[in-house]
Parts: sequence; C-alpha cells; structure tokens
Amino acid sequence: MLNTESSKSVTPRGEDVEIIEVDMQILSYRGPSAPGGVSSAITQIFQQENSSNEWWFIDGDRLICKGVDDENSNYALDSNLIENHYRYCNNFLWPVLHDLPQFAHYSQQERLCYKAFNSGIAFRLRNATSGTNGFFVNDYQFALMPKLLKNVTESFVFWHIPWPKYVRPEHVDAMTEIAAGLLHANVVGFHTDEYRQNFFNFVTDHMTQFNVQNSDHTIKLIDKTSYRSHSTKFVCAPLGIDSEHWSDLANLGNLRQQIFTPPDMPIILSVDRADYTKGLAERFTAIECFFEKYPQWQQKVSFLQLGTRSRQGLPEFDRYWQNCQERQTSLNSHRATGNWQPLVWTDEPRSGAELAALYSKAAVMLVSPVRDGLNLTAKEFVACQKSRPGVLGLSRGAGAFKELGNGCVELDPHNPEAFAHSIAQCLSMNDREKVIRAHAMKESLTANSLTRWWQSFDQQCRWSQSKSVLERQIG
Repeated sequence: MLNTESSKSVTPRGEDVEIIEVDMQILSYRGPSAPGGVSSAITQIFQQENSSNEWWFIDGDRLICKGVDDENSNYALDSNLIENHYRYCNNFLWPVLHDLPQFAHYSQQERLCYKAFNSGIAFRLRNATSGTNGFFVNDYQFALMPKLLKNVTESFVFWHIPWPKYVRPEHVDAMTEIAAGLLHANVVGFHTDEYRQNFFNFVTDHMTQFNVQNSDHTIKLIDKTSYRSHSTKFVCAPLGIDSEHWSDLANLGNLRQQIFTPPDMPIILSVDRADYTKGLAERFTAIECFFEKYPQWQQKVSFLQLGTRSRQGLPEFDRYWQNCQERQTSLNSHRATGNWQPLVWTDEPRSGAELAALYSKAAVMLVSPVRDGLNLTAKEFVACQKSRPGVLGLSRGAGAFKELGNGCVELDPHNPEAFAHSIAQCLSMNDREKVIRAHAMKESLTANSLTRWWQSFDQQCRWSQSKSVLERQIG
C-alpha cells in the first residue's frame, strides 16, 4: 500500500478526478539561499511547502541532501567529473541554449563527463527514493536526469533558461541528447511560450521518433518494442516573485550612500553578472552614444552598474569581463569631470535590502540582455517602486518582457542610437505616465506571484504524478 493521501481536484483538462497527494523532492545544482532569483524562489517554496521534504544539491565536491528538519546527508563526488561537467555546462550548453553559439566551445571529454556526472547523481537518487516521491528538477546541469530516473520514479522539470531558436548542424547531436533527457519527464515548464515553441520546433525537425501535439502542448514517445507510450506535458510558467517581500525591503531604506558620486544625482541603475548574455558591453556602447546625442545630460545623471564577475577561469567569460572593464575605463576617461563619472561600476556584493533601496531610489532601471531566461531583477525593481516610481527600460531579450512589456520602455541592445533614445525617453517621462506604467507592471506581478506560479506548476505536476501512481497500482 502506498503512503499517500487523496482529494478531489480539477485536472488541467477540466476533469474532476481523484488526486493522490505525493511528495516531490527537489534536485538543483545550487542549494537553499544560493545567489540567483530561481534559487531564492525555490528556497521560499521549500521552506513553506511540507510536501517538499528533501532538497538535493551540489556544494563544492559534495552532493548534499537537506531535509526540512535541517538534517543533512552528503556524498563525495569525483573532482574531475565536477570540473568537466562545469566546463561543458558553461563552455557549450550555456551559449548554445542562449542563441549565442559564437561563444560555444565543444569538448567530447567534457560531454562524456557531463553524462557521467548525471549518471552518478542518478545512481545515488535511485538508491534513496522509495519510488513514490517524484523529483522536481531545476537547472540545465541535470537535463539527463528524467531519462536516468524514469524506471524508478517520476520527474518534473522547470527549465529556467531559454531553448534556442536555431541550433547549428554541428551542435544538433549534443542538443538532441539534452532534449531526449527532458522528454522522459512528466511535465516540463518553460518561462515563455517562445521557449516552449522553440523546443517543439527542434523536436519536430530532429527527433522524428517523437510525436509533437501542439494542440495540448504534449510530446509523445511510442516504444515500438514494448508498445508502451510516454507523454510529456509542456507548460508555460514564468517564475513569479514575492512582491510584498521586496516592497517591505524597499521601505527599510537600507542604503550605503558612498557608492554614489555625487549622492543626490539621479541614478540609472543596472544589476547584472558580467555575462555575455546580459548585454553589458552593448549597454556601455549605448551609454557613450547617449552622451554624444544628449550632451545636456552630462554631469546631471550617473549610470550605476552593479555587476560581479561570472565564471572566472573560462576564456569567453574572462574575455568578456576584460572587454567590459576596458569600455567602462574608456567612457570615464573621455567624459568624467571633477567628482562626476558617467558610469560607476561596483562589483561589491549587495544584500537584498540594499538592492531594494537602490531599486526604489533609481530614476531609471536598465535591463537589456541580449538573451536571458527571465531576468528577475526587472520584476524586483517594479515591486520596489513607491508613489513616485522610476522607469523600467527592458529589452525583448529578457523573458520578463512578455509580462512587463505593457509598462516598460523597450530597449534594443543591438542598436546603440535607438538604445540612447530610449534612455532619454525614460529620463524625460512625466510623473503621470510613470505612475500609469508602474501600476500596469505591478498588476502583472500580482497576477503571477511566486505563490501562484508554484500552485500553477505544482498542479500540473501532481495531476501527472497521480496518474502515474494509479497506473502502477493497477498494473
């Protein structure tokens, strides 16, 4: 007899059926309270939901299992596998998945280690699971896990980065391997409809053994040997945030003033890692263009960039960091006067309270990735706005544009002159329009809160998991 509870619920297809309440364990590359919006969101869910009774994650050279009662178990991992898995994820998968294949470096050895790393983690999880507890899998680092776990338990994936619009022929084989892993999950969630459709197009073009059903967003595999089938449901579930939490932080006003020069000057804020997907280099070019086209703003506004170094030691990321540093130095050397710098860049880590204070103080927030999964900083900025709000400039390269496009000013990171014009538009906007735009975006945040995001995705997962459990009982 399975240790489960049951209740009546409406399924995603509108059917009134019995839902078996079963627990889901979490598997992610980074653990509780790790930096990053997705990790923070999952941490909140983990702390609030009794159903998530274990969280598996990587910490250094260890696989950690953390329980809700704070009891931990940990297992040693092979350092060579860890290093090569990390390099495959960031040298190859990261740029390809973000439609930036020009930054990709493929290594067969790193790919083999990626597979071995996933297999080793799966072996540990298979031995630890009872078979009734499914896994909520987050992070592209574990893309193969649903296939590796399929024979012993169910899995549910939240894919928090894009799926590419186009995959180069030389990259198709490796990406097919990633897609096949996901296609053994019960449910896969993407941030946007575009990412989901990109995935469907890839499967249609390169994986003919799968049957794509656009009408109900499912993809089915029929095993011609056993005549058994497996269907994966794909949902659009953009990650929400806890708006009240960020609003409360903004009200604290916890801000170290010494980073501003001078302190009372309007700030145009950006918060990014120095990652080529984030568009820092393109933004710095646009800032130079802005001061050329609108010299009246010199010494009247300052751009503040909060940005830490990303993936140090990997060539493309190191080159990008150096490129951005050189652009900032060049801009300031040409235009800085007295105690005024056009672009202030600090890589000092900031607390949530300090970020919230910066969000609420900024006259403008620029979020201009070339390609980004969602970019929660845009949502955090909106949540921190008060009675006299600032303006959000946002590029279509951010997944959040789908939700916040009704209130932001659009940025084009590929067109410096258009970008500069958008900055001027943000600065010259009247107070009434600012309030209207901020209200529209806050309504979007309310409609898709962190709690509602989890409930929506969780319902899909539990309906699918209950169906699988019942099928195993009958069988």
